[in-house]
Amino acid sequence: MEGLGIGFTVHNVIRRAAILCPEVEVVWEGNKYNYGEIYRRVISLANSLLSLGIYKGTVIGLVDWNTLPMFELHYAAAMIGAIVYPVNVRLPPDQIAYTIKVANVEWLFYSNDFKALSTLVSKDKTVGLSSDCNAKYCYNDLISNRTTKEPEIEITGRDYFSILFTSGTTGLPKAVRYTHEKFIHGALAIAYQLSMYNTPASLHQGDVIMPLIPFYHIHSWGSFIHAPYLCSKYVLMGRFTPDKALALIETEKVTWINAVPTMMYMIIETAEKMNKINVLRGLKALVGGMPITSGLAKRMHDLGISFSSIYGGTDMLATSISLTPKSYNSVDELLDYIRLTTHPVPFVEVRIVDPVTGKDVNPGQIGEVWIRAPWLPYEYYKDPDKTRESYVGSWFRTGDVGILLNDGGLRILDRLKDVIKSGGEWIPTSILESIISNIPGVDLVAVIGRPHERWGERPIAVIKLKEGYNLTKEQIYDALNKEVNAGRIPKWWVPDDVIFVKEIPLTSTGKIDKKELKKNILS
Repeated sequence: MEGLGIGFTVHNVIRRAAILCPEVEVVWEGNKYNYGEIYRRVISLANSLLSLGIYKGTVIGLVDWNTLPMFELHYAAAMIGAIVYPVNVRLPPDQIAYTIKVANVEWLFYSNDFKALSTLVSKDKTVGLSSDCNAKYCYNDLISNRTTKEPEIEITGRDYFSILFTSGTTGLPKAVRYTHEKFIHGALAIAYQLSMYNTPASLHQGDVIMPLIPFYHIHSWGSFIHAPYLCSKYVLMGRFTPDKALALIETEKVTWINAVPTMMYMIIETAEKMNKINVLRGLKALVGGMPITSGLAKRMHDLGISFSSIYGGTDMLATSISLTPKSYNSVDELLDYIRLTTHPVPFVEVRIVDPVTGKDVNPGQIGEVWIRAPWLPYEYYKDPDKTRESYVGSWFRTGDVGILLNDGGLRILDRLKDVIKSGGEWIPTSILESIISNIPGVDLVAVIGRPHERWGERPIAVIKLKEGYNLTKEQIYDALNKEVNAGRIPKWWVPDDVIFVKEIPLTSTGKIDKKELKKNILS
């Protein structure tokens, strides 16, 4: 039988690449495969999974970095209708165990870096991914199956492809499930925005793609779909380190990456130390996960790195990506627009809603961001209460605070749970954090609300300094007051206090954990 992937199915992507561009390479650990070889390996692996007793609907946990086995397992599982759960290894151990239980993981595939997690499922249902595997089942044995015919299992776009978990910043991680067609549409919406519109991090056939976002973060933002779909060379680096990333950018002629701002900082600093800044010139980067500071934006621009911002999340996939504005008066204005403003990708609708009245607000006014898109999961798996809170009819309440501009651009200002309401007015903490983070010597900064008898809440700034720096409160206030005098922020936004700390807690995704920080500072 032919065409067993009916409609928008994940494995159709690798099958098409094997036909259209079989010679295009996938690079892993110094070895080079091509899409023709990868497709044959995926067929062998899919048949081996069936022989283990993994069938349509079986949930398999994948615990590894960005590796060739992770790439191939996504497609092999899709080919037989198994459901993949790429485990977020940055979660605390008790939360990892919780997610594996909620997801009903039956089989666990793990590399040696995560061997300790193999005890979370039955010993007879684990597969070692490392080349020196000594488990009962080893990946290299499964991939050596010589079967050349796809399994005859009918998979449609409406079958489930994956289960993902949020990072658990407001409690236990929440699960969402995506069908093949929902994930395909979400991934392709990114590709369409980047390839068909005027955006700095443009993505086209011929680009060499190296994802720095791990597979356990929304499947590397869909990069494993983008590369074969566009017939682009795909470079897998395993665990991220800035020196390894820089080396691969140079040797494999990488032109396009996805990354969080912290990764960009690390790569740039490494390139400067190694006197290899020219390696980064011409690189394109899709950057998201946390706000991009004006300092980082300027640094990337000065080094010849073209960047676009992306906004989205585990429970909504991609929502918006920055486009180049039609006009601007200076480079600084251009960079601020690109780092702060994103435009909805095709088929995404955005509303800004007053969380008190439930009514839409006008462009330029602050409110909660609600979105509607064809790929929304519409529920938190096994959590009806959270589902009712967040999915309202066809809309998803993001929990983010933002504004819509007259040109249709979206600016995210804060999390609804983090925004400070002082005297009945909102103070977006991200703007204050951006100002303070650009002060030389500031490593991390979080602005949080402290209860106030008269105003309800007032902001305070919590700052971790870089090693070797010794800033004072007066220097922080000087920078803030300059912004006040320039008319960029109102005087009453200025924090009531500045607190210097040795450490600031981070979430499993590397973001500042304000919930934990408030416990430490305000208790």
